[in-house]
Amino acid sequence: MGARLDQTMNNALLFRCALWILGIIPCCSYAQAQQPERLTLQLEGLTSDHRDAMARDLATSGEARIAFACVPAGIIVLEGAGGTSRSRLEERGRELVTGRSLVLRRSEPQGSIAQAEVACAQVRDR
Repeated sequence: MGARLDQTMNNALLFRCALWILGIIPCCSYAQAQQPERLTLQLEGLTSDHRDAMARDLATSGEARIAFACVPAGIIVLEGAGGTSRSRLEERGRELVTGRSLVLRRSEPQGSIAQAEVACAQVRDR
C-alpha cells in the first residue's frame, strides 16, 4: 500500500508540473506577441534640437516614441505604440528625417536598445 501511495503522489506531482508547463507556454508566447516594433536610425547631423523636435512630433501623433537616443553617435531608436506596424514605423522614421537637414545613413528594423547603447559608448569613448 505504501508503494502505491508513493506512485500516486509521483503521478500527481508529474501532472501538476505538466499543467504548469502548459500554462506558462501561452503566457510566454503572448508576451512575445506584445513586443512593440523597433527601428534604429543612424543619422548624420543629428543635434539635440533635432532629437527634441522629433520627440515632440512623435508625442503629438502617438504612433511611436523615442526609446533611446544618442546624439553624438547619431542614433535614434523608435518604438511603435499601440500595434504600429513595422512598415508604418519605417515610414514615420523617414518622415521625421525629411526636412530636418539630416542624412539617413542606416535604418535597422528590430534594432535593440542594447546594441544602440554599445554603439553610443564606442563613439563617446573616442
